[in-house]
Amino acid sequence: MKMLAFIIVGVTCGILFARYQFCFAAAVRSLISFRKTDKITIFLVLVIASAVLFNFFIGIGLLNETVKALMPMTFFGGILFGIGMVIAGGCVAGSLFRAGEGSIPSFIAAIGMIIGMAAFGFIVASHFTEQLPHFVGDTTLITLNIHPLVFSFIVAILSLMALGAILIENQETKRKFKFLLKISTVVAFNVAILNALFFFSYSNCQEMSPILLKEVVERGEDVIILDIRPQKFFDKDHIEGAISKDTLPNGLKDMNKYKDQMVVVVCGEGIISKLFCVKLNKGGFKKIYNLKGGMSTWH
Repeated sequence: MKMLAFIIVGVTCGILFARYQFCFAAAVRSLISFRKTDKITIFLVLVIASAVLFNFFIGIGLLNETVKALMPMTFFGGILFGIGMVIAGGCVAGSLFRAGEGSIPSFIAAIGMIIGMAAFGFIVASHFTEQLPHFVGDTTLITLNIHPLVFSFIVAILSLMALGAILIENQETKRKFKFLLKISTVVAFNVAILNALFFFSYSNCQEMSPILLKEVVERGEDVIILDIRPQKFFDKDHIEGAISKDTLPNGLKDMNKYKDQMVVVVCGEGIISKLFCVKLNKGGFKKIYNLKGGMSTWH
């Protein structure tokens, strides 16, 4: 199911990028060299749309924050990536769709990109990349104590106000707005497809109410409670005896010893935990339950 989602979104984005020749490296080059802002405008629109949608999904519990801690090598890596884009003649997206169009240099760049990532990920820095999922840093919203839903709502309103002001004063932008509307439609289509596929994936997940789980714990039944929230939320409040996913060195592989036991998966709102239930079911677990409503309904 996940592979089907990747195929649909990948093909759609590939068609969109090829149709409008969208490439981040080309967008920056056009802005600096030719003072053209059309492609960089599209990029900024996509960044804003991603910020709104991503924080909305975090707010409803469909996604967990996976922001990595800022490391000194991040800046150096960004410089190398920028140099690589210039030498290759385009960013990752640009190289891929141009290779699909038949460009030999882009095809060579794409092959080199795959070899380079494989060599770094599995040979040069295999141990380092294995540890990356465990390094989660604070986001601006967490630092300022702003709820993701509030942020997504404010950004959406401000973006609409800014767009309205531009359209009123600039007739040329009205023509470009039709183009942005097409992009927004494609983005909305992909989001709808992803939500439908994810809903279909976890619609058959068995759920356990907080009252029933409390009764199970009080009776002393052998139950494993897996809390998949980020460690900082687990440290603030968790069910007694629960296991934090972030403390498992090998991720869900460390749960294999509990395959024959009752396992209850817990998250903030009881949504993203359904996806973990599906993963565990596919891994051979026999008694998997999702805590209905998550920690928001526990107390």
